[in-house]
Amino acid sequence: MHELGLVCQVVKTVDEVMAENNLTELDEIVLQVGEMSDVVPKFLEEAWQATAPTTEYPDAKMTVEVMPALAKCLDCGYEGHVKTFVPDCPICSSGNLKIVSGKQFDIKEIVAK
Repeated sequence: MHELGLVCQVVKTVDEVMAENNLTELDEIVLQVGEMSDVVPKFLEEAWQATAPTTEYPDAKMTVEVMPALAKCLDCGYEGHVKTFVPDCPICSSGNLKIVSGKQFDIKEIVAK
């Protein structure tokens, strides 16, 4: 489960942000996870629940926002949502797609005092 490693990296980044900004209380971490990112939101949340008590932020909440897989078809021009495992254009069935969104794993927001 690589989600545990991701949570550890998120904690490390949060530690740096907290120190740089002289913050002492973390309320929430908001993550954006793309549908095509190979990260399972449920496993990420479970990894946070297991890890949080061992950090300086045992009561902090983690929110995971799932970002849709969006693409542009380079053949017909379609722009919109695509299937995540076999991304073909829903209009012309072409596989000639440029993925616009859905692969990201980002810290969107750190809510702290």
